[in-house]
Amino acid sequence: MTPLLVVRAAEFQAAFFYSLLLLVILFLVLLGIGYALVGVRGLWRSGERGPATVLGGALTVAFLALVGMYVVAVGGLFAAPGLGT
Repeated sequence: MTPLLVVRAAEFQAAFFYSLLLLVILFLVLLGIGYALVGVRGLWRSGERGPATVLGGALTVAFLALVGMYVVAVGGLFAAPGLGT
């Protein structure tokens, strides 16, 4: 086994585990946002429109920020030297 082959195998394994980690993080973010939106829906149905609107807006901003960070992390994973070649 040549050293280059070992390095490529290690890079593949690292990329595989990083992608699993990113998938789990995305799942937890989506689960948390969904759980929070269920609470906002309950507020909205109970007539508390103001707090529900504020919480919904805050959740939207937080979700977009987390997804933005996620996209940057995935882009960095694919742009890493030696990966994808």
